[in-house]
Amino acid sequence: MALRTIDYGIIKINFQDNVKKYMRNLIFILSCAFFLLFPESSSHALPPNITGFLQTINNDIVVNIAVANATELESTIKSGIEKEIVFTMELIREWKFWPDEFVVSKKIRKTIKYDNLRDQFWTSSFDGINRTDNKFKNYAQVRNWIFSVNEINLANVRHLEPARYYIRVIVESRSIDRLPVMGLLSHLVPEVDMTIARESEPFPIGETR
Repeated sequence: MALRTIDYGIIKINFQDNVKKYMRNLIFILSCAFFLLFPESSSHALPPNITGFLQTINNDIVVNIAVANATELESTIKSGIEKEIVFTMELIREWKFWPDEFVVSKKIRKTIKYDNLRDQFWTSSFDGINRTDNKFKNYAQVRNWIFSVNEINLANVRHLEPARYYIRVIVESRSIDRLPVMGLLSHLVPEVDMTIARESEPFPIGETR
């Protein structure tokens, strides 16, 4: 089943015209520092997005998802900064005249750290109960692992009321190794550096009216 994109708006901040000269200079300096830390990506680059599908196996709703076009995040990982990527999958019940209802969720946390001395990637995965540690030599293999989760059992349809449901997927990444930025610039470094989300098309479970 296909996923649909959720679009987010951008908030633009306007400064008053009567800002004093030294304040304008300070803003200019901070803006220059900000763009040095976070250079603007090429206008031709594709934004990160979520792909995936869901299926019912033995009455279980099973989800498979992956992140594509995370070019900037890949570059950061290769530079040696330790990253955590969190996959959150939520089952939502659709209502016609009431707000949609959260039913259940699963969360998978993955971390990755490149060891340039040994030329290998250290990884771990935690699903809330079990933790798995591994290491990879080949980046193509670790890329497929870090940017995807497969066969996640979200819920059993026999435990759900007849209705229409959909699945919301949220993927976030953050740096575990903080950048060495001090003073005012430290507030410009976001804790979460990527957040993307998608929703599946609604699907019926049981006999719905």
